[in-house]
Amino acid sequence: MYFSQFKQSVLVGAGLILTSLSPAMSQDREESQGMVLLRGLPTLDTSHSIAIVELDPESDRFGEILSEVEQPEMEHPLHHLYYSPNGRLYSTGLDPSCSLAEVGLSRDADGAPVISGFTCLDTQGQMVGEDIMWANSNGQEYMFVTFMGGTGGDDGGSVGVFDTQTNEVVKIIEARKSQVGEGEPYIMYPHGISAFEDRMVVTSTVHPDLATGVGNVLTIIDLNALEPIENILVEKEKPLNFPSSPVEVLFARPDMHPEIEPAILANTMFGFETWKVPYDASSKTFGLAEVIYSGVANKTAVPLEFYGTEDELFISHALPGVVKRYELAALPELVSSGPDIVADPGAHHMIFYTSASGRDLIAIQNNLLNLGNGADDDPTDVDFIADLASHTISVHDLETGERLATIDFKERYNKGVDNLEGLFGSGFVHHH
Repeated sequence: MYFSQFKQSVLVGAGLILTSLSPAMSQDREESQGMVLLRGLPTLDTSHSIAIVELDPESDRFGEILSEVEQPEMEHPLHHLYYSPNGRLYSTGLDPSCSLAEVGLSRDADGAPVISGFTCLDTQGQMVGEDIMWANSNGQEYMFVTFMGGTGGDDGGSVGVFDTQTNEVVKIIEARKSQVGEGEPYIMYPHGISAFEDRMVVTSTVHPDLATGVGNVLTIIDLNALEPIENILVEKEKPLNFPSSPVEVLFARPDMHPEIEPAILANTMFGFETWKVPYDASSKTFGLAEVIYSGVANKTAVPLEFYGTEDELFISHALPGVVKRYELAALPELVSSGPDIVADPGAHHMIFYTSASGRDLIAIQNNLLNLGNGADDDPTDVDFIADLASHTISVHDLETGERLATIDFKERYNKGVDNLEGLFGSGFVHHH
């Protein structure tokens, strides 16, 4: 198994669990409530669920689950939450029986937001949904979803194109490496997705079984033809002695900030690197791919997400569990805009919001897959991935990075935390 080769070689920051601040205001504020996907842990006899959680450390309800819908029949949980441009909430899923779902939100008799359930969507056989984005093809907007398992097989993987009104599959973009000609572009284990104008990029990450194969390329898709047209290799150092596994990707572009020069930024999960691929919009050509951040040199590993505010870009590194911050206007170069925000091992997704007193906050979900701990004889344990599951959300002052409070979901609810989003809208500006 690929992951059995991993030996942790960087320092892992100790996860300090703090109590919440003294209660200041108990009135519910929807701005500080998060949509959270929770993973049931087999040895603790809990079920996967979708929950609304209070995330303001100034609230006396901090860490409380305000609404929850469980999924006891699903072997694997829902995975990543996304709001569409018109406000509909979707989630990808790891379970083949529910690899894409629409989540219902409503209000109770008191006007409080509640989760009203979820509906699994027909993906026409595409499995293990990962990331979602909305983009135009020939003047028509579609929902694009990466499926790491595709329609099955050792070199599976697909990008599903969905009607934004009916949720029906319009097209499955698929190009198996074993079936295309030598040197022809392929799609394999796609995870991250981003787009600029008529070019979309997806990453080739890892087979869903975490054993069959690992990718090392970016795939460029022509949004006019809805077909792959190019692969770009993003692999240099191989600290784990297997492929780099590019995971999340961001097509940096001028609509994020007018000073940005278009380029792809990609994090390689097992190469520990961030890559830059310049893009010439006039000729629609990509330049030489190069490493602009080395985790080996900086003693970090498993870079994961790109998130942003109006003036900063944030990149999470699961080991030792930090979020690095950069000037948005300087992209595609990575120019530091402040000190690292020290979270817990597995630092991953994040949202931005304010406290009741107006303090700017960042909440960081700390886990990779929230699999079990081998010390507990948990059958879901997979080597180092268990070390990247702190099962926490840490809340920090956005300006200083100071940790204000932490929710330990395993300790409090016997569950892991798989994903974090804002309530009734994205808790960030730029992502993928």
